[in-house]
Amino acid sequence: MGEVITDKKEIEEILLNSPYLRLGVCRDKDPYIVPMAFGYKDGAIYLHSSKKGKKIEILKVNPNVCFEADAYYGLVPSDRPCSYDMKYESVTGSGTATILEDEEEIREGLAVIAGRYHGGNYDPRSLNTGGLAVIRIAVKEMTGRKNLID
Repeated sequence: MGEVITDKKEIEEILLNSPYLRLGVCRDKDPYIVPMAFGYKDGAIYLHSSKKGKKIEILKVNPNVCFEADAYYGLVPSDRPCSYDMKYESVTGSGTATILEDEEEIREGLAVIAGRYHGGNYDPRSLNTGGLAVIRIAVKEMTGRKNLID
């Protein structure tokens, strides 16, 4: 099952060690989930996307989202069926998404994402925003789990 993590700093560390996250959105009773590159800063998750598509259309109607991110470290084998285990760390959470409109906020969000994947600090003014939507998720809650036992 894994150990429940309650320490905010540890949860944020697990989130940032995850290569990507899965964003869950819902229109009416139809859930939709999509893997995305992301950045995290000051309690907010930043995502970038095309300005068109299913995810954006859903967010315009319902900004409530959930997310999951994980780092998988391998299978722990067993000689008995269903007694195997997995080594992992994961974060799940929920929040409210905003599709950013302000050019400065869009560039700052892109800088958070770019800095995460390419290292260093980026001058937001140097980033091309043409055709991109930037989504900021104000995180309401986040929980973590981990199982690192051999």
